[in-house]
Amino acid sequence: MEPLEFCDVCFQRGKPNLCETYKNTFTKIVSIQFSQKTRLDKILTRLEIRPRSVDKRWTLVVQSEKRKEFLDSLWGVNVTIHTLEDHVKVITRLYKPEVRKLGDREQVELPTPESWEEFDPKSRDWVPLKVVTKKEKYHALVNLGNVLKCSSFEGTTYFRTYLNADTPMLAPMEKRAVYNIVSTIAEPITAVWKSDGNGQHGFIGYDQLPNIPDEIFNVLRRLATTDKRVPDTMIFENDDFELVKTVLGCIKIELATSSETITILSDKKSDVPIPLEDIQKNRLQVMLDIIKEMGGKIETEKDSLTVLGARGLVKMTFVDNDKSAQDGSMIKISVSALEDPPRFAEILVTVKKRLGLLDLPLENILSQYWPIISDNDLQYVIQTAISWWSSNPVLATKIIGDSEKFARVKEWNTKIKEGKIRSTLDTITLGKIIKQKESNQVTK
Repeated sequence: MEPLEFCDVCFQRGKPNLCETYKNTFTKIVSIQFSQKTRLDKILTRLEIRPRSVDKRWTLVVQSEKRKEFLDSLWGVNVTIHTLEDHVKVITRLYKPEVRKLGDREQVELPTPESWEEFDPKSRDWVPLKVVTKKEKYHALVNLGNVLKCSSFEGTTYFRTYLNADTPMLAPMEKRAVYNIVSTIAEPITAVWKSDGNGQHGFIGYDQLPNIPDEIFNVLRRLATTDKRVPDTMIFENDDFELVKTVLGCIKIELATSSETITILSDKKSDVPIPLEDIQKNRLQVMLDIIKEMGGKIETEKDSLTVLGARGLVKMTFVDNDKSAQDGSMIKISVSALEDPPRFAEILVTVKKRLGLLDLPLENILSQYWPIISDNDLQYVIQTAISWWSSNPVLATKIIGDSEKFARVKEWNTKIKEGKIRSTLDTITLGKIIKQKESNQVTK
């Protein structure tokens, strides 16, 4: 997910210095003047906040308890900031919590006999349409003003029904526009907010939020975190209840609290090693390949890796914990670090220094090996390739990979061109990288 994808409306009057891309994570969008930076550095030192590079961007990760003090301090140094609260105020103004009634049910001609579905405002779900054939033409009964979805081997297309000179017609629409219409014709529903045992977190299942607009989902994902132990669920800080309630209210979803509690996050996460076979194979393979390229030798056991180098050995285990830790020759790696390039790189640096392995440019190598499994992976690969294009085009083409990885990048770029998705990334430069990659493949 690209967090700034829907901030174009927010930035109409100019971009801020910092933007809260995810809850408590602030990324520099516009450069900060030297005098401002000096004063900002003093604030960060006092609050014990250390900037770091995430996807080549200057980023701050602030602890929840320090967030208010950090934001209040910025007023005195004239550093502009766009918080998630600011974003909610802008986005929710675009939606009106009204119920638009659909028109009469009419017979409309369909262009193909493929799988057709019509949106049901009551259930907020897509329901199959019965397609009939008359004189080699295809028809179905639909409500005027409603939206339809057609699925085929070529993909999914969307339409809206309307009346043209007393004749029911279909108008093709982009997915984003369709889901914005969905929010106006859908009937009100209630979503449930469950708390943990100590009142620190709130949980909302994805099944509570059917077919919501992309702008709204983007806000929720930026506010929330996820945990593999609570699948298909967004986890919020309990203090954000009213903010989440405001976001959902603009699309006619009432947020109600439940007496049921979820205690899983209250439990101390386990330091028991996770069997290697339970770790996502593609992510583990990245670590194995890079360690070997640095000159390390690896011995694999059921739930650990032993890496040997010029200065001895380290034993690496993977645990379901928030942080990785090192104790002498023992390294416990948070399994979540395998999905986070900066944390992944820190582990590799630790291993390299401990064992005296080859001093390779790990950031470059990591971006080349990084798999595309999630949307976050895709954004990381594309952003990193774009950032290297001007100084090292050869590396940029290597980063977007071969075969399956390259196909995912091309698919994403095609969707951008067709207007199916939007992004703040430099797609012009990406297009150049893709053309160079394809040219290299032809000449081989």
